[in-house]
Amino acid sequence: MAKQTRIKKVIDNYKKIVVAELKRELKKPGSDLEKSIKAVKLRNRDGFGVYMNEYGINVNYGRKPGKQPPPQKIRDWVNKNKAKLNIASNASPSKINQVAFLVGQSIARRGIQPTRFIDIVIDKFEPKISNDLLDAYGKDLKDKINQATPNAKKS
Repeated sequence: MAKQTRIKKVIDNYKKIVVAELKRELKKPGSDLEKSIKAVKLRNRDGFGVYMNEYGINVNYGRKPGKQPPPQKIRDWVNKNKAKLNIASNASPSKINQVAFLVGQSIARRGIQPTRFIDIVIDKFEPKISNDLLDAYGKDLKDKINQATPNAKKS
């Protein structure tokens, strides 16, 4: 089994930290968006990608007034959040459509305020990740040089 490099350890560590921080900064525990935030190791190279439901971008950047969100997505959201919206669990489809229409109209008129939860985490951790990766790369490179030149004088 190959020895895990310092770079891989740093990446694995930050993969967990970034996901936890995104969920914390979102401030919506138990939401579908929070549950969807995942980090996945990139194939055939060092690094990771962060994935979440597509509307996470609208939550981060907000949404300008004037554009109504897709009606089916709003209906789905209303169905999932009946209790929070004080809608009876056995509400008729027309009631759901009514509420979804009103929510969509409100978003079209007022927009959605940005939370910047993604930007805040990136701004907070990008310098730390960069420094830790640079340090790990230097140490891994030094180890490889020492292995390649075992008879060289070590300093």
